[in-house]
Amino acid sequence: PIDGSVRACDAATGQERWRFYTEGPVRFAPVLTKERVYAASDDGYLYCLLLADGTLVWKVRGAPDDQPDRRHLGNNRLVSHWPVRGGPVFADGCVYLAAGIWPTMGVYVLAVDAETGAVRWRNGKLTVIENVRLDHNAMETSGLSPQGYLLVHGDVLLVPNGRSLPAGLNRQTGELVYYIQGYRNGDCRVIAGDDVALVGEAGVVDLRTGREVGS
Repeated sequence: PIDGSVRACDAATGQERWRFYTEGPVRFAPVLTKERVYAASDDGYLYCLLLADGTLVWKVRGAPDDQPDRRHLGNNRLVSHWPVRGGPVFADGCVYLAAGIWPTMGVYVLAVDAETGAVRWRNGKLTVIENVRLDHNAMETSGLSPQGYLLVHGDVLLVPNGRSLPAGLNRQTGELVYYIQGYRNGDCRVIAGDDVALVGEAGVVDLRTGREVGS
């Protein structure tokens, strides 16, 4: 909710069991495991809470420690310069997320140990990417703008990019595998299956190469 809270309600009665407040709007559904809740906030943090009562276990900032905790107005709320707008996904004991929207201000994709909150890797080299294929194979310098729920597909971490096509990162190292901006078929809504990803209403991407599928 835009009040910055994460809530648990009784499924039978709808009665609220607990509520935890972050310092910014929570724009993505939390990720649930058997005992924990992982929630991303516009305050720039990923929070790990106990599913039973909402107690904070740990929190991790998307931006690195050498970046001051800067805030500005976003949709009439005070939010981080690096809000977590790459929604978290859990796989193999790890939570993946992306912080930052504007490449000129810095964008970070990271993998966090789900048990301890320790950062396994953080890629901050995604703001300036040379030779990105645009329309008709034009090659330009571009950068990622994470927007939407991240997805795991085998060893590839898919990062939706709003109006651009999703980028693919190596899930073990965080290194960029492919990023093709594409032509008008980008969307924050991405689902993956078999060898393709469906992007919004019109985009289809080959998950092996990141290129659009013509038919």
